[in-house]
Amino acid sequence: MTERRKRNILIWILALLVICTGCLVFYDVFFSRRPGNSQPEAPVQIPGTGGQDRPAATDTEKEDISIRWREYTVYDFDDLGFRFILANVHIEAEGPTNLTLDHFRTEEGIVLNDTASYVDALEEKSLYLGRQNVSFSLVSREPSYTAVIFIPVKDAERTSLTVSCNIGSTRDMKFQLVNAQGKREQLEYRADDVITDGDTYMMRVSAAYDITGQPLYRTVNGTDTDYPLASTTKVYAFKVEAVSLWGDEVVIESAEYIPSTTGEVFTALSSDIHSLKYDNILGRSVTENDMGYLFFYAYDPDDHPVTYHGVLKLKVRGSQRSISINVDLN
Repeated sequence: MTERRKRNILIWILALLVICTGCLVFYDVFFSRRPGNSQPEAPVQIPGTGGQDRPAATDTEKEDISIRWREYTVYDFDDLGFRFILANVHIEAEGPTNLTLDHFRTEEGIVLNDTASYVDALEEKSLYLGRQNVSFSLVSREPSYTAVIFIPVKDAERTSLTVSCNIGSTRDMKFQLVNAQGKREQLEYRADDVITDGDTYMMRVSAAYDITGQPLYRTVNGTDTDYPLASTTKVYAFKVEAVSLWGDEVVIESAEYIPSTTGEVFTALSSDIHSLKYDNILGRSVTENDMGYLFFYAYDPDDHPVTYHGVLKLKVRGSQRSISINVDLN
């Protein structure tokens, strides 16, 4: 084989490598991050242990941190005065991280650790970013992990939005806004969903158990006494699993069940009520992980099966609003 022929073959091989590399980059930039193109992810799980030590604040000037944008979804609802993006970011670090979102800024001037007014507007309509496991800080003891962050968009006419990050060599990300595929039901809690504030706790609330007929007790000065109810009363219990992620105190201060078809409001039985089988979690301080129950009763004078379609509202200490969970009582 002549030297010229060898050189031509080598040129063709190098050209093919360049073309393949270019195709991979093109796909990564223009397709892997398009809204609606995300791969199905495993359901969010509650950590088996809580109360971990929160990592110290990360010094972004001294530590080598890589942040890579991944897929994203655009949401656009008529009854809100803004659109928003939920974007996955992948973090690679030398060790545990504790990063605030003030490192991220949109071209509209929104700093991503200053979005409380937008979150409040969503929660007023019982739409919860925790349903998509959104994080409001990047905290993990793992050196490699993926988080979901919330990016509001103010201008209704805007067709794209660029977000910059001042950590390391993180490149700007340009989000295309014309294809809004996010659905309301993706932000509504239902029984057995993982509930989180994106920073301090996770919890899961089950569908209701009918425990009618099981004796209830009231604890007074350390002594249990019978807590009688009328024979026409139905008693229900919701199981709650709660985890304090970083040792912060988590307390469910109050709970109500509101049927959608009646004007009734069922208030959870007070924290001193329990059964032999089920402990009451209302008012209990959780700093690691815990499990307990919320008790409700409803009158059933005709002694026939009753099904209520409605919302369970939980008030967690320190939060401005109750959390609404769509769940039936039957």
